[in-house]
Amino acid sequence: MGNQRDNPQKVLALWENDSLDHVHWSPDGQRLAYIRIQRTPETYSIETCDLKGANRTVVVPASDLWQEDLCWLRDGRIVYSRQDSPNSSDDNLWQIGIDSQSGTPAGKPKRVTQWAGSYLRGLSASADGKRLTLHKASYQMQVYVGELAAGGTRMSPPRRLTNDEAFDEPTAWMPDSKAVLFTSNRNGTNGIFRQAISQETAEPVVTGPEGYGNARLSADGTWVLYQEIPKKPVPSAPVALLRIPLSGGVPQRVLETRNDSNYGCARAPVRVCVVSEVSQDERQFTLTAFDPLKGRGNVLRTIQKDPNASFAGTGLSPDGTVFAISKSGEAEIHIRLLSLSGGSDREITVKGWPNLTGLDWSLDGKGLYVGSVSQQSHALLYVGLKGNTRVLGQFKGRRGQIWGIPSPDGRHLAILGSVYNSNVWMLEGF
Repeated sequence: MGNQRDNPQKVLALWENDSLDHVHWSPDGQRLAYIRIQRTPETYSIETCDLKGANRTVVVPASDLWQEDLCWLRDGRIVYSRQDSPNSSDDNLWQIGIDSQSGTPAGKPKRVTQWAGSYLRGLSASADGKRLTLHKASYQMQVYVGELAAGGTRMSPPRRLTNDEAFDEPTAWMPDSKAVLFTSNRNGTNGIFRQAISQETAEPVVTGPEGYGNARLSADGTWVLYQEIPKKPVPSAPVALLRIPLSGGVPQRVLETRNDSNYGCARAPVRVCVVSEVSQDERQFTLTAFDPLKGRGNVLRTIQKDPNASFAGTGLSPDGTVFAISKSGEAEIHIRLLSLSGGSDREITVKGWPNLTGLDWSLDGKGLYVGSVSQQSHALLYVGLKGNTRVLGQFKGRRGQIWGIPSPDGRHLAILGSVYNSNVWMLEGF
């Protein structure tokens, strides 16, 4: 369009499952460069076209590595940021020469930076092309621990437990309440670790070339249950739910389930464990009992589901009689309490709090620990079964998720928190 918003013209249209991002002018204003995102399978490529959307050329071929941003310099080079490897949190700058007339690549891509643990976007060059500014950010999920009081309805300011540059997500506690089980990619792939709340270092529980995570304890506390997480998850593909003795040993398969499923167990003396699964067509939500030793059991509940909705939180009550679920992205959180014992279902409205990001039952089953993320902050809440809400902690910033898992003795809460740093940098001589 013109600089007065006049005469808008369509330049380029892609297929239904494709999208465009980060469109930039060539130095002479005769071509456009853009990142093309193909959804099935998800790949990223850098292409150019003329101002009529014709004469399209591929500059960087499609791959599963996320291309973050690009900038077309005066000397003809395109500098772009690219993810180092699938599931990596490392971006680096690359460059490639471009023939300004045809938009075709001249030479092969060359790496410009050797940075670790950074996201790079917002690339912008000076008029002479000799300086480049960019937004360089680092972001990690970390484990925090808060001390509970007043029957689990109040919490002291949490302290950071893990202290590394990895993504660490708490999922459970050891039975003695002295250590937290969490998923971490500190070794390059997801593994399961435990760290005592009085220690500064973690110990591996399950690691290896495959990815592992979502560790839970069996109801009697003798088994660690966990999922095998593919490096390239496919929602419809089956994944293995495994068990390993608390003291260590050889893993054994319990059952297979969908990658987007969730599961949990009640607390002793109740021995119920439940896996929640969404059907292939996204229209049904099923709760199935299972035994850590015997595998899949009876279907407990099946409910209809909106195929366009997803669940951000699910959880089995400590006595195994109620299953809580909540949708993601709601302007005001609603938690459905599904009876597994023939009773009536209920719904809790968490008034004034949007966008649930985590849900876990309190030790006594009288409330839920709920994460809420808004534009201004993310908060950890205690929500009673009648909807009464108490803020346990509220933290600035809206990036990432938050949830809290109570220890078996009810004295502490393991919290998923985030560490985010962001600055603008300038490069010369590249």
